[in-house]
Amino acid sequence: MTVLKQLFWLTVNELVLFWREPVAMFFSLVFPVAFLVLTMEVFTPAGAPTDIVINHVVPSLMVLNMASMAIYGVPGTIAAYRQNKFLKRLKCSPAKPIAILGSLAASSLAVTLFSLGFLIVVAMWLYGARLAGSFIGLWGAFNLAFWSLSASFLFISSVTRSERVSSTIAQVIFFPIMFFSGVFFPAERLPDWIVGYVSPMIPVTHAVELMQGAWLGTPLDNLTVPVVALFVFLILGLAVATYTFKWE
Repeated sequence: MTVLKQLFWLTVNELVLFWREPVAMFFSLVFPVAFLVLTMEVFTPAGAPTDIVINHVVPSLMVLNMASMAIYGVPGTIAAYRQNKFLKRLKCSPAKPIAILGSLAASSLAVTLFSLGFLIVVAMWLYGARLAGSFIGLWGAFNLAFWSLSASFLFISSVTRSERVSSTIAQVIFFPIMFFSGVFFPAERLPDWIVGYVSPMIPVTHAVELMQGAWLGTPLDNLTVPVVALFVFLILGLAVATYTFKWE
């Protein structure tokens, strides 16, 4: 069996396993939409222009979804496979390592795209969200942000031997990252020392800036910093994950 066939069938298997998990489905589909409604109905100040608020909230929630998959999804799956010795058995099987790891990335991408599509449709239907930029620009920003975040947090799966430890580490880093990166609160509401010294060290910060810029139609020249930063995080994340990865 060729590598492409292995990749295809392993990806199909990962997707089937994912959609059998009610918790995974909840956090992929229901949670982002629930957070959207909560933000617009509860946390938005009275009298604030809905069309402006929603078009800043949507790209932030898109990044929230990508970060959730990057921090909880793939690392947790790899840790679980390592814990039950499935990775060890895969290593000895005819399946190529690139097909095994590629299937995890492909299934993660497919689930994220489906989830974001559902979120955008709901946002447009309920609150009139509108893409001011180009679809091609948004697609490029999404790919850079998605793969950069996925690579940045892949180290979690390399340093953990069980799904429980992976989940614990993910919980410890997830919420501080969301608060300090401008996902939960706009950057202008954060203290100056966080914006100046902490936020730039978090890849999610640059993903939010890039996705909001792509959604609002900001010229690419004004997005040089997040683009370069995400490329750097992508390269560093892949290097660290490759060096520290263990089959068992």
